[in-house]
Amino acid sequence: MEKPKILLIHGWNHLNYTSLGSVDAWGNRLNFTEALSKYFRVVRINLPGFGGQKDPQNPWTVNDYAEYIGGIIQTEKPDYILGYSFGGAIVLHWKKLSGDTKTRTFLVSPAIIRQYEEKDLGGIQKVLKAVLPRSLISLLRDLYLTKFRRNPYYSKATKVMRETYRKIVAVDLRNDLLEVLCPVTLIYGECDTATPVLLVKETISKSRAQHTLHVIHDGGHDIANTHTSELVSLITKGLEV
Repeated sequence: MEKPKILLIHGWNHLNYTSLGSVDAWGNRLNFTEALSKYFRVVRINLPGFGGQKDPQNPWTVNDYAEYIGGIIQTEKPDYILGYSFGGAIVLHWKKLSGDTKTRTFLVSPAIIRQYEEKDLGGIQKVLKAVLPRSLISLLRDLYLTKFRRNPYYSKATKVMRETYRKIVAVDLRNDLLEVLCPVTLIYGECDTATPVLLVKETISKSRAQHTLHVIHDGGHDIANTHTSELVSLITKGLEV
């Protein structure tokens, strides 16, 4: 009997930028993908700007990435789809846009909403935008992220990927989770500080679909590497092998 097909959508990792020489955006989670291959025909893709794929010609939004994977899904026709971190955000948005009810979906450490340490920065930005010209604000933002924060997701990116990062990093997709009609499975690490499960628990409880939530004890954001066996077990639960 042929194994079912699973399509993997990776997250946003600066080490996977094409401009830095990456040729495989799943190269940092090979143990996980190899473990999945025991149960699935695994299809791994590299999103534009990552793993050897060219940058988008213009900065992309989550919507652009969702439309992009929609074309791949039409071609591959997977039985399952798994989105990791930012990939989880893309897959969730695609589910909402497409109305898909056939593809069983796993969102692992999904970046539905992110947590930020400097919560007062938004207020400062509003003040600066009110008194400074746009060109100066852009320069100050670049200096802040590259020199002060030294954010590698931003500082190591090409210009178009910097702007793409800015467009996607503050997106809140909790309403998408409310509006998706087909249940998805969400898997978080208990100690994930980047995309904490607490930020989405209430939304999950109020969703129209009966989403399934699993929280891996002592897991962080990178549960694919730190809790590989437990994660794969949750994904393959109920799968006929």
